[in-house]
Amino acid sequence: MLSAMVSDEQKKIYMLSALRLAKKALDKTYPNPMVGAVIVKNGKIIGKGYHVKAGANHAEVAAIKSAGNNCRSSEMFVTLEPCAHYGKTPPCVNAVIESGIKKVFIAMKDPNPIVSGRGIKILKNAGIEVETGICEDLACQLNAKYIKFITDKMPYVTGKIAESLDGKTSARDKSSKWITDKKTRELSKKSRALFDAILVGINTVLKDNPTLLPLDAKKINNRYIFRRVIVDSKARISLDSNLVKSAGISPIIIATTDLAPLARSRKISSLAGVEILKFKNKNGRVPLKELLKKLAEMGMVNILAEGGAELLGSLVDERLIDEWMIYIAPKIIGGRDSAVKGLGVQNIHSAINLTDIKIKKIGNDFLIQGKTCLPA
Repeated sequence: MLSAMVSDEQKKIYMLSALRLAKKALDKTYPNPMVGAVIVKNGKIIGKGYHVKAGANHAEVAAIKSAGNNCRSSEMFVTLEPCAHYGKTPPCVNAVIESGIKKVFIAMKDPNPIVSGRGIKILKNAGIEVETGICEDLACQLNAKYIKFITDKMPYVTGKIAESLDGKTSARDKSSKWITDKKTRELSKKSRALFDAILVGINTVLKDNPTLLPLDAKKINNRYIFRRVIVDSKARISLDSNLVKSAGISPIIIATTDLAPLARSRKISSLAGVEILKFKNKNGRVPLKELLKKLAEMGMVNILAEGGAELLGSLVDERLIDEWMIYIAPKIIGGRDSAVKGLGVQNIHSAINLTDIKIKKIGNDFLIQGKTCLPA
């Protein structure tokens, strides 16, 4: 059989090709995961495809169409278990079976309980061989945000900091413009377009009066809905703020509590493009885990927490940040204030480490990215 002749190294090469295809759809498949597929026959790739956007052909169907009528007795390498349910498109397993593909190599099972294991079972019942686990770790990394959203019903949260080399975000006079260079700031603003929502605390809003829009605000019109979420326990946001003024471009969500004056909350919620989410206060604050759960219920998968230090500290204290983007300028500012406040860890052994670290030089500045690794 052809599949018996495929070495482990060849399987990895073909699956890596499928993973590269999947990455082409970064930030375009919401609410679906990124998926890529290649079809191999007689040692050659005869078909390629990836899920371009929600509602478009899934990767398996795109690859089959790419291969034409040449799929019989071929093998498919796909980064995620083929779906077995009707959504915006028919089940992918149907197309795989009808194509005559003889074996399917799958990087990972779908964590979605609607499909997990069902697609594999249907393929096997149709006489198609199935092998799973090729490059599984890479496939999980690719769709980490989707996996958390599906399994935990929580959004994937990335914490963002722009700081000096000694971890400061402002000088003694509270000035912070600008710690990082223009090129760094532009890259930071551009990255906002990769997220479903930006999360900030009210102190940041009152101090900086930001818009929190991506560098090119027009790009958000090509996405679903990009939101800006303000953690504001007493509804202190100014009705003349840049955020409120730009609510027609991108909706604003004010997360507040029962401490906010009722008349004030009503006035804010009456504004076009502004929504109030009210919670019972927790020690005078918005309960962040409840807020994130609510945002997930509203369909937000991927959230960027931009600060300030109090909000980031609270998120860290509750272990709610999954990944970090830390922009560092080679400057020493000194002073006591930290970029991340909160209670802090009890001891060094309790410190939160970062894994899968990537370091990028941007002019004179640096960007450090890494995933949160909680102590055992």
